[in-house]
Parts: sequence; structure tokens; C-alpha cells
Amino acid sequence: MNDVKGFQSYLNEKLNDVPVLSRFSFVRYKEHLMKEDYAVFTINKKINSLKVYNDFLRTKGFLSESFIQLKRDRIKIAAGSEDNVDALSDEQVEQLLFYVENRSKVSTRNKLIVYLLLFGGVRVSELIEIPLRVKFLLIC
Repeated sequence: MNDVKGFQSYLNEKLNDVPVLSRFSFVRYKEHLMKEDYAVFTINKKINSLKVYNDFLRTKGFLSESFIQLKRDRIKIAAGSEDNVDALSDEQVEQLLFYVENRSKVSTRNKLIVYLLLFGGVRVSELIEIPLRVKFLLIC
């Protein structure tokens, strides 16, 4: 209910002469949420709430069509990127590379792992699938 109230407040403040629920007002509200840096999850939750509200108004005869289509209107995010990820700074990468060059502290295997993760575009899940017995590692 708060999501609908938030939408109504936005309409009253910003779009006085626009119908209660229209494609135009909905798209403007969605853009407003994105400009205000709401989280993708939060925006999608609000879209879901407004879709239910839109459907309710249609069943009661207040609207003739649905202005919100979840498949089209929800914000899409790449699979696996739902969480924030902390990336290494350039300085941290440089320190890591300097550290792995020290053969007395880091094995060839671990050095290879670092290089694959940093420069090979290999995911951790892919890295653990690599067979343990790689010929050149047995030689070193």
C-alpha cells in the first residue's frame, strides 16, 4: 500500500494534470525512482505493487487497459550481479601481483590462480573445475 501511496504522492507533486494511472505517469515515476538511486530490487518491488494496483482498478472498471507489463517494465539485471561486489583498486592489484612474484611465499599453482582470476576472465566456479593435474604444474 505504501508503494501506491508513494506513486500517488509523486503524481500530486510532479504531474498534476496527468490521469491517475497512465503509461506516461508510470514511466515518469519509474525514471524518478532511478534518478533518486533507489536499488533495483526496490524499484522492481514498487513496479510489482503498481501492477497489482493497475489490475485492481481494471477489475473494478476504473481503467480499460493495463499500463504496466512486468516483462517489459521491470528493471533487468545480469544473473549473478544481484549483490554489490567490492573490486580491487589499481594499487591493490599492483600489490597482489608484486606479492605473487615472490617464489618463496607463493607456489606456482597459486600464482597461476591469481593470474587466471585477474586477467583470464575466469570465474571462481570455473576455476575449481580445472583438473588438478596439469602437466606443467607437476614439472615446477
